[in-house]
Amino acid sequence: MWLPLALLLLATDVLAVKRHDFKTCDQSGFCKRGRSLASRAKTASSTWKSPYSIDASSIAITAEKSRFKASVISSIYPEIKFELDVRAHEDGTFRVRMDEVDGLRKRYDETAKWALIQEPLLSETISWKQTKKDIKALNSKTGVELRVQFAPLRVALARNGKEEVVLNGQGLLHMEHFRLKDIPSPEESPAPAAVGDGTEPQVVMEAPEPPVKPNAWSEGDVEPQWDESFGGHTDTKPKGPESLSLDIIFPTHGHLYGLPEHATRMDLPTTTGEGAKYRDPYRLYNLDVFEYEADSEMALYGAVPLVHAHGIHSTVGVFNAIGSETWVDVGHPTSESTETHWISESGILDVFILPGPTPNDVFKQYARLTGTPALPRHFALAYHQCRWNYISSTD
Repeated sequence: MWLPLALLLLATDVLAVKRHDFKTCDQSGFCKRGRSLASRAKTASSTWKSPYSIDASSIAITAEKSRFKASVISSIYPEIKFELDVRAHEDGTFRVRMDEVDGLRKRYDETAKWALIQEPLLSETISWKQTKKDIKALNSKTGVELRVQFAPLRVALARNGKEEVVLNGQGLLHMEHFRLKDIPSPEESPAPAAVGDGTEPQVVMEAPEPPVKPNAWSEGDVEPQWDESFGGHTDTKPKGPESLSLDIIFPTHGHLYGLPEHATRMDLPTTTGEGAKYRDPYRLYNLDVFEYEADSEMALYGAVPLVHAHGIHSTVGVFNAIGSETWVDVGHPTSESTETHWISESGILDVFILPGPTPNDVFKQYARLTGTPALPRHFALAYHQCRWNYISSTD
């Protein structure tokens, strides 16, 4: 009686996915740093403030009036230059880009070149209006407004005065700038002992205090690594740390869909907060996982950084044009709101906000960006048989 049961349990264990072969967030340096940032912000609560702000005097609205650029200042690294580029498109969508300027190296910024079928057309009717505290663009036909706050930097899409999508609302925006690797100085040789009669009192030498890191409140105490090991392999990072963190909030939308491919519910379960279903964020990293779990946040064959947020009054979407490995935390502070935290290994901030307001509108807006699926040729519309696991024609 017990033998069949034991064999069944053994077979289940053998056929199950080998989770130890795949990284967790805690084993991924940039993901761990991103989650630590979110943890410090949560602990600080209302006292937490994003270090990024816009230099209002640098704002330059283009001739089309539907696009502007501005310098972004970081209070923790005032010597590093960033530029914000915000555009209002003809179809009502908005694009928010931020990149490092005149850095030691150029950040990878070509994701949109191969992800988009063409550059979206700028609006001819929407224009930006600047005030002392922010700059706004209103679509009078739809009642949708994009507001970019100067200090701290915050981008919010509102419909009829009610916010529906917020970027950096929790202050988790962090772009690790390119830097030089610190090379430890050689240890100094101990000074020769003074010659005496041996009656001098012994002096206990105290270890020097570690240097104080002024930016620890934001970046933490642990320095980013220039290499990391997993599964017996070491991954070197010759350019150094260059990750990107961004929080995107949907204040009036309690359901979130997207982030394919993951073997879980369409209405994405939570990965953070009280009662979270999963321990790790959703990972966007193309993997061929044999015998994958049917209920898991693990990465699978595809990775599409797209989410649809659905609420009582509207559906909105966000397409984050990032090409590097990315982890996404999902939480619901209330039943009617959703918080997401995107942590990417590299790249620039390049976010498309899709205002909907219906699911059909969001799909159309996304399809205008990346195109629609091609209809297969007639000969391909037939029976398909996978040959995986077959050894011979007899099988």
